[in-house]
Amino acid sequence: MMHRLLSDRSGVAAAEFAMSLPFLVLLYLGGYQLSDAISAYRKVAVTTRTVADLTSQYTSVSDDDVNTILDASTQVLYPYKVSAAKVLVSQIKIDASGNALVDWSFGKNVTKLTSNTAFTLPASIRTPNTFVIVASIDYTYTPLAAYGMLGTIPFKDQIIMGPRASVKVDCRTCN
Repeated sequence: MMHRLLSDRSGVAAAEFAMSLPFLVLLYLGGYQLSDAISAYRKVAVTTRTVADLTSQYTSVSDDDVNTILDASTQVLYPYKVSAAKVLVSQIKIDASGNALVDWSFGKNVTKLTSNTAFTLPASIRTPNTFVIVASIDYTYTPLAAYGMLGTIPFKDQIIMGPRASVKVDCRTCN
């Protein structure tokens, strides 16, 4: 009787599958989560580019213009939560000494920068007597699966562009 029991292999496949199932599920969820996080980061980068690109095409803007740009640009994030994105667009003036100062700034879900405060720019971009548009996003990605294990993942992106239609983008209604 014992010999028959030890030589019986009819349940081995089911037992092996049951032992490997947790690993396979974890592997599947991890792969899905990784690809979703990469997709979210790509959308954050494209949104940053969109904000800077649209703003740099104006010769002058008002509060309404910039708020429309920020609202429209964040639609690029869909299907990810717009409320998790802190979007900031600013024009930075580089004075004759190469010092970078905030000219004007607007934000969505974040406080805008104060005018005439110092701004850190790479030395290679600080050309005296010029202006640049800086768009940045801080996005908090929340995984769909395994949130308890991973927690949230912060994404940050920034892009710097020169105004394209004029030397600077005037802000008609800035305080």
